[in-house]
Amino acid sequence: MHIFSLSKDVTLDTKAFRRHFQAVTDPDAAQVDRLYLEVGCELRLIIEKLQDEYVLAHPGTDEAAKQMLSLDVLGVKLGGEESLLAWPFFPTRLGRMSSRLVGEGLYFHKEAEVLPAQLQALRASKPDKQHFRIAVINGFGANLGDCTMGITAFRQVQSCLARYLPGVSCDIVFGGGVAAAAADIVAFDKSVERVLLQTPTVCEFAQYDGYFDFSSITDMPEYETLPAVDWYLWWCGLDPQAVRPEEKRNRGHIRRNAWNEVHSVLRDEPGKKVLFNPKASAQLRTMPPEIASKFAKRLLELDPEMKLIVDQPIDLVHKRLIDLSGQINTPEKFKALCGLVDGLITVNSFASHVADLCSTPAVHLCSTIAGSHYPYYPFSAAINPQGYEQLPAFGKVKVEDDVWEKISSLYHNVWESISPAEVLSRLQEKMVQRQAAAHEPKRLSLVGDINTASCVDSNDATRRLVRQRLIAEHVHATERLAHLIQQILKPGSVCVLACAPDASLAVTLAKRVAPHGELIVMEPRALLARSVESSLFNAGLFASRVMQTMAVGGAKKVTMRALDPWTESRSSEWGNTHQVVTVPNQTVDDLALTSCGSLVVQSPMPFGQFIAGAMQTLKRCRPFIFMGPVSRDEAANAFTVGLEAGYEFWAEAALPGNDLSSMLVVGCPKEKGVKMDRFLKVNVT
Repeated sequence: MHIFSLSKDVTLDTKAFRRHFQAVTDPDAAQVDRLYLEVGCELRLIIEKLQDEYVLAHPGTDEAAKQMLSLDVLGVKLGGEESLLAWPFFPTRLGRMSSRLVGEGLYFHKEAEVLPAQLQALRASKPDKQHFRIAVINGFGANLGDCTMGITAFRQVQSCLARYLPGVSCDIVFGGGVAAAAADIVAFDKSVERVLLQTPTVCEFAQYDGYFDFSSITDMPEYETLPAVDWYLWWCGLDPQAVRPEEKRNRGHIRRNAWNEVHSVLRDEPGKKVLFNPKASAQLRTMPPEIASKFAKRLLELDPEMKLIVDQPIDLVHKRLIDLSGQINTPEKFKALCGLVDGLITVNSFASHVADLCSTPAVHLCSTIAGSHYPYYPFSAAINPQGYEQLPAFGKVKVEDDVWEKISSLYHNVWESISPAEVLSRLQEKMVQRQAAAHEPKRLSLVGDINTASCVDSNDATRRLVRQRLIAEHVHATERLAHLIQQILKPGSVCVLACAPDASLAVTLAKRVAPHGELIVMEPRALLARSVESSLFNAGLFASRVMQTMAVGGAKKVTMRALDPWTESRSSEWGNTHQVVTVPNQTVDDLALTSCGSLVVQSPMPFGQFIAGAMQTLKRCRPFIFMGPVSRDEAANAFTVGLEAGYEFWAEAALPGNDLSSMLVVGCPKEKGVKMDRFLKVNVT
């Protein structure tokens, strides 16, 4: 993984995405909100844009000189993750290459299995944490085949995460420019919570506890030697030999509309249908067009009962050749085609992965990669041309254009050496084998929309962020205060609620004052304010208003830690990130209420400062005050301020059976002469 920063702001506006990158203002400081992870294509596009801007500013620069411009000249600073490992909030790297868990810096593990020990160490380093967030950097590679095999392996990784961590969720971080089809492949899997398509800042990256890094996977150790799915398992720190072969087969989805559309095209074509797919994503692995047409013709001659389907134009006219090249125009339709035919002959490894997903008999023609690279597909045969190991691109998935020009004739001869008769024979063997497998497990799901993580619990009348954990005192306070307030608060009254970590209390209070009273919620955290507003709206409680504001005496604006809804948060804290945001501040006195029955204050609102900002309201309207959970020190400040307004206070433990180190407090105007059962009266001097 690399991390970069810029000396000036840069905005990228491409067909795929738009993103503004902020420059560092202090080159000598680690401004983590302006350091970016290199994920996807952003850095390359930034460099290209800066090169173009340099040429405009220096008209004499030719193309060769432009390409030779150094990063320093362009104002780009590039570093490795090692430079940030000392920052205490940087996540722990997991897998074959780890950080923080063994020695200093990055450490390469040679043991067969390392992930369980890493997870135990990660758990021990955060004993109070109940939910861990894991990132997968650069996805599993950007290609569709990489994503298919990567998510297959990651299901085993996720099972390991779940065994050693009390709660875990995983995000796939691709960065801008990744193909939508690649994101779609991994988004469906239940082991994935989010798929992110923007480069995170280092500050944003601190939301994670650990990460796996798949940057530049083709350059990683063992990538060319291990079977593909085994490499993903190995790189994540598991022993591939400990995973059963059947667990290394693909599972996934195809969108139902694509499946139905392709099915409607094929259903009028009776008989055995075989897809011939001679084109791969790189010329190195693509059958030359003239050889492909001869190959297809020979297949049709060898099997008079077969109908041959092609998804790309081919120079052949035949009554049993079905050309769907104008109709198979999306990756999803291609997947559906692979699943709906009776057999498949392909040079495209992605087609082989989909064939396994759909249990479609297949023959994979491999010009550079050994057939043993995909050994776990029982209904797929791999054929390598004789002598392919001695060719210059052996083991590679692609080469540069200038290299291809020099070696293309060699591979032309290789493709000519493959026997259509052998291919057809192997395919027929696999088709017979598939027919005999009556109880083949279902690995394909037809879906409508891809499920995405939601921060709303749709089964609850009230809304709460998925990753927000209510502390025990808040859970009890919600029930206890709702009971107490309803005894005192009259229907038709005005009630002010400051801080609403659980929307259910707001709903209870709004129901109590409805329809002629009013509930005013003052919640500075925008996401929680919207959550409360949504709950009140869904409950039909329109005699209420929600204000996204702090409510303490003093300045018109205050700062607080930002809240990330996808990261673990506690209801007793303003935020869960290291980013500081400015929020508006409005006191209760600023509301200029003519009447008020109750003021309800929950942590983490500063109780004393809240009451200081409500002094005029207390003196004018004489509302009851309900506070909690509040610490002993904070309560003392609140009592001192409230005493000036002529109030007395009663307290009980915030949790039944505990002491008064954390308490629920009721403030009463002295002239009311109220006595609170089960509460202790507080002596304020």
